[in-house]
Amino acid sequence: MTHSPTLEQRPEQPPQAKAKKPLYKRAWFIILAVIVVFGVAANMGGDADTDAAANGADTAAPEAAAPDAAVPDAAAPEAEPVVEESSNPGIGEPAADGKFTFVVNGVDCSATEIGSEYLSTTAQGQFCMIDVSITNTGNEAQSFFGDNATLFNAEGQEFSADSEAAIYLEDSSSLYEEINPGNSLNSKVVFDVPAGTVPTAIELHDSAFSGGVTVDLQ
Repeated sequence: MTHSPTLEQRPEQPPQAKAKKPLYKRAWFIILAVIVVFGVAANMGGDADTDAAANGADTAAPEAAAPDAAVPDAAAPEAEPVVEESSNPGIGEPAADGKFTFVVNGVDCSATEIGSEYLSTTAQGQFCMIDVSITNTGNEAQSFFGDNATLFNAEGQEFSADSEAAIYLEDSSSLYEEINPGNSLNSKVVFDVPAGTVPTAIELHDSAFSGGVTVDLQ
């Protein structure tokens, strides 16, 4: 009779080999994949920054040229200053105020002393004598006072007449003179002004309360 061997007598079976893990589950593969992903992302970020910088440079380029457009043309002629012409009458031209029409005949600022060897006066600075003719164009007598006149220089300074000095002039009637209608009077109005003063205009009046008329002396 044939007997099956007992458990102890059966030949030993070889141990089964362990199943291998798939490649994508292995630790080294996962680490390598993470490194690759980070590398790709870094390269993409660098390209984006480069493009943005290039675009920014292209945008700013036109602004750099803007200052050149504002540079004035050196060859362009400069505009000449506009000189306003005075509308005032000048020397030798009639100038009316109230009942009087004035004509300034000339200006003399060369004297520092006026009068004779026996009776004279000395200027604080220099005397400016304005030779003027006055005609009464009204219907009544009108008195002329030299004190009503005012002299001006280029700086706008105002000088009053020196009636006392006018007394020493033989041919001056600026202190006081009455003029009948239709008559004319030649007079010299005297001003004591600082040395070197150049008068530019005189304001003449037919009375102390009139508006006055300005005559240019230059």
